[in-house]
Amino acid sequence: MGIRWRVVLPLAAVCTAAVWWIAAPASTPPRGLDPVAQAAVGMPAPRDVAPAASAPRRAPFSAAGLDDRQAKLALWQQRLDRARQTLAMYQAATRYPFDSRPASEHGDQWLTHQVVTTDAPLRMPGTSVVPNMHVHTTQQKVFATGADTVLLTVTATDDNGAVLPLRVLSAMAHSPQDTGGGKAAPLAPVVTQPFVDDGTNGDAQAGDGIFTARLDPAAEGFGGFAGLIRTELVVQSGAQQGYVAFDVVYTPQAPATWTGHVRDAMQDGSLVFQLGVDVTQPGRYVITGRVDDAAGKPVALVTFNDELGAGARQVPLQVHGRLVRDLQPTLPLVLHDVEGFLLKPDAYPDRALMASLDGPVATSRKVPLAMFSDAAFSSDETRRYLAEYGKDVTQAQQQVAQLQGQPARP
Repeated sequence: MGIRWRVVLPLAAVCTAAVWWIAAPASTPPRGLDPVAQAAVGMPAPRDVAPAASAPRRAPFSAAGLDDRQAKLALWQQRLDRARQTLAMYQAATRYPFDSRPASEHGDQWLTHQVVTTDAPLRMPGTSVVPNMHVHTTQQKVFATGADTVLLTVTATDDNGAVLPLRVLSAMAHSPQDTGGGKAAPLAPVVTQPFVDDGTNGDAQAGDGIFTARLDPAAEGFGGFAGLIRTELVVQSGAQQGYVAFDVVYTPQAPATWTGHVRDAMQDGSLVFQLGVDVTQPGRYVITGRVDDAAGKPVALVTFNDELGAGARQVPLQVHGRLVRDLQPTLPLVLHDVEGFLLKPDAYPDRALMASLDGPVATSRKVPLAMFSDAAFSSDETRRYLAEYGKDVTQAQQQVAQLQGQPARP
């Protein structure tokens, strides 16, 4: 009997405590639970305790979380598109080397010896313009070397382009360069430059109102001068006068001369024209040629930009194999209109011109198209850039894939 009561009494005490706890008022939560935790388990917060301040919590799959993920996905998709575009543009730009480019990229360099033209109101320096009167000029070239001559023309016109009567009151050729020491002095003779409209000395047609002069530096006393030659005119149309100037950069002696020896060969899947040259002044030369196909269609602008030592040298002008494979020109290829100069850094003038090779220079052998390589141009620089641009694409792809494959986070 005593043993039974020793068991029943403790059990009754435990049951009584449980009933008392269940029946306890809701305002007395278990110790250790803060109001937020109470709310999480369904218990009301005590009336005498203010709810704790906290940022609103988003459920793992809330609309706000989904919107945030969509915004990040849109941003990384834009970065991926931009990275792919940058990579594609660089691949396209470097498909061919810098010294063998499609003719379509250099339309401004395709026509050699382009005449320089100007059209300006008739006026004297420091005065206002004369209404309805213009001075139209042409200049055959800007750079001249050795025995080169330069044709200059001047015409007076009205606003509609109709030729007006013109007189050339004075025309002088000289050097306006400064000799230093704060005093300007000519470095070359001052010579009269006659302009005529009589059909002689390069004038195309007598009496047409277009006055022409032929600047001949070597024959006019500039044979030992290198630099700028300025021809200055004072002209008159009716009662009005105006000022005109032409500038020509002259080099008395060519730094190198062409030997006339030209050959072509296939090298590493590309066609290379080799031009013989006899170098008098060693240094960095820039030599440019144009290449057409057999039908006369422009194909490539080819360039040499490198050092040449003194003596007999070979100048390579390459037509890249991939360019030929892409453009599918009619073979053989024709090299024409080659120009070159010696670059003179930190000097004026900054170049010494070689005599240009006008017209066709060489026609290649008829090489089968299959002999040209279809490999894109590659160098250490292009490989580095392609690797970096490729990393940008990969990173953006990984971010996009991650955002597409994972649920939005709170």
